[in-house]
Amino acid sequence: RRARPQRLRHQGAPENRGRDHLSVGDGIDEPDPLEEQRQGCEVGAALGPRVVYAGIVDGRGPFQGPTKMLVSDQAEARKAVQAMSAAGFGLVKIYSSMDPKLVPAIADEAHRAGMRVGGHVPAFMTAEQAVLAGYDEIQHMNMVFLNFLYDKVQDTRTPARFTAVAEHAASVDPQSARVRAFLRLLKQRHVTLDPTLVVFESLFTDRAGVVGPGTAAVADRMPPLVRRSLLEGGLPVPDGKDASYRQALTQMQRMLMAVRSAGVPFVAGTDALPGFMLARELELYVEAGVPAPEVLRIATLDAARLAGLEGELGSIAPGKLADMILVDGDPSRNVGDVRRLRLVIKDGALFDPDALCRALGIQPIAAAGR
Repeated sequence: RRARPQRLRHQGAPENRGRDHLSVGDGIDEPDPLEEQRQGCEVGAALGPRVVYAGIVDGRGPFQGPTKMLVSDQAEARKAVQAMSAAGFGLVKIYSSMDPKLVPAIADEAHRAGMRVGGHVPAFMTAEQAVLAGYDEIQHMNMVFLNFLYDKVQDTRTPARFTAVAEHAASVDPQSARVRAFLRLLKQRHVTLDPTLVVFESLFTDRAGVVGPGTAAVADRMPPLVRRSLLEGGLPVPDGKDASYRQALTQMQRMLMAVRSAGVPFVAGTDALPGFMLARELELYVEAGVPAPEVLRIATLDAARLAGLEGELGSIAPGKLADMILVDGDPSRNVGDVRRLRLVIKDGALFDPDALCRALGIQPIAAAGR
């Protein structure tokens, strides 16, 4: 049993589900990551965020994903999902080497357990087929574009899932009948999109030797090795393709607005430098045309709803967990002001963000100027 977290008016808390080491058969073994640290964060013995786990499952092969949950048939697939459910995971994340024929079984088993299914769209499968097979979420905006570029790339286990979009995104019109039909399907099936635009900004527009726009606001605060890595650039750009690579990000932002107009929900993920790239992700949404107050809701209450935690998190209200931040600015006007942290509150405990940064070898916010 975990310690009772601090709530506004201290109104109790639900029990934490146990999370065991996952072991479901030969070749299927997914350890619960950083479990001791997670438990320490839960009871206040260590500093860290709240975590809702997603477990990765993939097929075996030379491009298999970063997981030991590897499956080759329906029996293994269902057993893997059962183990994730028993361990308290909320989402089964399917990776790129999964056999498309196993997706319906994974979705069926996950939905029986009350879990969501999402992730990459497996190689040799389209996003439309994945949704019809039971996906609740699609991670990464490139997967949306690949749905319309299947004639150019089917094997998306390799960097082709990035380079094909970088080179051909302009050929996908977000206002076309084909795209609108796909977005209607997403809405009808209640599918949520996690676009992670910030990682594509880096892949498509960063160039070697120059700090890209995604990290410019925080680069000077990072330790030397991290700063050096920010100069590596994104994808290698073929001769004559620089403009198309840069345009691909703009096309993704246009697609985001089409997603919004179609009433398809999306949430703010990053797939990039933890803790520091979320602000840039939100800025990219505003630059695309989403009003800043709506973006703030997407990053807070909408995210809590997707995780099934809207009763505890996502807004400031009596009875909810006392998690919030205080910023020096007005993010409803300039969403980038979320970087200007003055105070972090978790479970009613107060934390100085500058002190936390110093502990990690990162220059405090004050040193960089507020």
